[in-house]
Amino acid sequence: MSHRTRAVLFDWDGTLADTAEATFRCYVRMFSDFGISFDRRRYAETYSPNWYHTFRCVGLAEEHWSAADEKWLACFAEEKVHLVPDALTALETIARQNLPIGIVTSGSRPRIERELLSHAVAHRFHAVVCGSDIVEKKPHPEALLLCLEQMGVAPESAAYIGDSPEDVLMARAAKVRAVAVRGAYPNLAALEAAQPDLIVDSVSEAVTLLL
Repeated sequence: MSHRTRAVLFDWDGTLADTAEATFRCYVRMFSDFGISFDRRRYAETYSPNWYHTFRCVGLAEEHWSAADEKWLACFAEEKVHLVPDALTALETIARQNLPIGIVTSGSRPRIERELLSHAVAHRFHAVVCGSDIVEKKPHPEALLLCLEQMGVAPESAAYIGDSPEDVLMARAAKVRAVAVRGAYPNLAALEAAQPDLIVDSVSEAVTLLL
């Protein structure tokens, strides 16, 4: 690891957890309850880790957003979410270096904690900041800065690994090294256009290059 890097932080959905298809299926089910058709083209056109952006783009009235959140979460609770194939290897590699590991995610805390426990990886993380813990959503740096504060790590000593342009912009705003992983969500062109400090095809590749 670079002599300045003292911690590695991760996004969850799409980076460590393979949630892209589950997210799409839940959007289809949830939007249908509001009479809105949602297909892969609309998914590609509207996807953002800030799901209110998606709500707005497909024309869901803001008065329905709270109910839509509840419906989506209920749907997602029925999904079986797997880690990306090399997630455990990446986490173990960092742990062997005795470096603290954090998560900064847009997901709600109850869901994220449930998934961390189900995959037996909760103990790997020194701090977890979820979308429900903060006011400003990605790409605002609030969540990332809060996680760094909880870990006692200076921004310039950390790297953040994510799979969306919002992740890259958040890291840049927080003055953290931005590492992008090409994932399964339909945002690859925007991810590359965000010009991360490093872009790779897997989290294990990211960790290997950072080491």
